[in-house]
Amino acid sequence: MKKNIYDNLAKNEKAVGITSVIASKEKIIDTYCYGQRSRENNLPATPDTIYRIASISKVIVAIAILMLHDEHKLDIYEDISKYLGYKVRNPHYPQEVITIEMLMTQTSSINDGQDEVVGYDGVNGPTNFVDLERLLTDPTYEYYTTKTYLPVHPGSTFCYSNFGCGILACIVEKVTGQYFTDFIRERLFLPLGLDASFRIADLKRLDLVASLYQEEDLKLIRSPEIFQRVAFPKYPLGNNFRGPAGGLFISALDLAKIMQMLMNNGSYNNQVFLQEKTVLDMKKIHWKTLYPDGIYKQKGLQLLILDDYGPTLYGHTGCAYGLRSYMLFDDQYGYLFLCNGAKYQMIRDGFATIQEGFLKEQLNETNNN
Repeated sequence: MKKNIYDNLAKNEKAVGITSVIASKEKIIDTYCYGQRSRENNLPATPDTIYRIASISKVIVAIAILMLHDEHKLDIYEDISKYLGYKVRNPHYPQEVITIEMLMTQTSSINDGQDEVVGYDGVNGPTNFVDLERLLTDPTYEYYTTKTYLPVHPGSTFCYSNFGCGILACIVEKVTGQYFTDFIRERLFLPLGLDASFRIADLKRLDLVASLYQEEDLKLIRSPEIFQRVAFPKYPLGNNFRGPAGGLFISALDLAKIMQMLMNNGSYNNQVFLQEKTVLDMKKIHWKTLYPDGIYKQKGLQLLILDDYGPTLYGHTGCAYGLRSYMLFDDQYGYLFLCNGAKYQMIRDGFATIQEGFLKEQLNETNNN
């Protein structure tokens, strides 16, 4: 019966392919697959299908930052200038510091630039080198825009920012002397035994990567081959800010292991990745409003805190190139949903009908156990 419910949800929005997972802290409880990971090659969506998961990636960037925080290599409440090596200030409030914690709660006043030519939004597509320091600090730079900074006090106002997440990855590079993509692969993906990477070329099973289909007409927008062609080169350390905000390639089953690590307060299979107090701090409310921005009413450290569906859930959603996704968990169960294209109908900003439908049914499954 449950499969019929999921099938109907998928058919109602003409989904191309879906993989969803329910997990406890110790095991996978249920998996569901629908449709195709590639329509062109008639390949099915499976539990092992690797998706580019969009903004759930931000949680993994946060894990990297918090690993360094645990090791006292950085302090999330410190000025980001200390780690980047140059002074970053909102020109509207030049005396006020911008902290790592503000980037993680998306209250830093740094946003995506709101421009298709300059700022983060303008340079996020092309693969030419863009200097992060000049993008943040140099009004004479061809890509600089004052719109990068909101006219609000740093720390005061929520504004969803992919750029802020990219800056976090650059801080990891500055602190470690490693590419962010290499650091997180060595410290998280390989120890967990995952076939996952922010660089598609690192994957062992490229044949499992799902193609993505734009929601307007379900036409192909990204295939594994296109993903490889548009991959960013490795720029000098501290300048690889494009990609981390949404670029992780991983399967639902492998993502479940990261989710279970967080559900187990930083540990998985007797390996400790984060201190328990750090995971509890991730889940603590760091920002809250009476006036929600779509699904954003309260946030932890790069975690969405969602309390609209019964239990308080922590995690993130994703939306890019036709994909929609979520990773949400509480103290007992975790829920994953990855869809590579559909004619999405929106419940509210940031959440489609199919996402809400799957989440409600997954919650029903665990409530009835």
